[in-house]
Amino acid sequence: MAIDTNSTIEIRQSPRRMLGIIAIGIGFVAISIFIMKSHGSFGLIFGTISLAFFGLLTILAVWRMLALRGPIVTISPRGVRDVRLTEAVVPWSAIRGISTWAAYNQPAIVLDVDPAYERVLKLTPLTRLTRPLNAAVGADGLCIASQGLKMGHEALLETITAYWQRARGERG
Repeated sequence: MAIDTNSTIEIRQSPRRMLGIIAIGIGFVAISIFIMKSHGSFGLIFGTISLAFFGLLTILAVWRMLALRGPIVTISPRGVRDVRLTEAVVPWSAIRGISTWAAYNQPAIVLDVDPAYERVLKLTPLTRLTRPLNAAVGADGLCIASQGLKMGHEALLETITAYWQRARGERG
């Protein structure tokens, strides 16, 4: 399928996918509580850590489902914007490369942004917090996840890559 790289594409949140993510998070919270209560001191330690981790992720998913309105990811001839990362459009000229990284079967698109541009980019607090952690595990760049969006990973990767290649004067 040919991608019209002259238009602007707005990708919204999928309530159905977000509810699925929240349901999975609640399941892991329940498992964590079970482990805390039934597996002695090791279970208490492991369960508490799991409860904190999965509880925070579930709360974040609920917050995003309720708070984020309108387009989440916007792809245009000017650049790409993911409001989960920054309110600014990251211009194609500032993107040095595009790759995919995955953990636990959850892929993300990694934008290798020019460090000079990234230093002046106003990132969200969560992105500022997770950026060095992602880099430490191999996702060194701005990570765009398709989880919870109306467009899947492969289509999102193909679309972002087509716009980036067009901006660089390459043929897809």
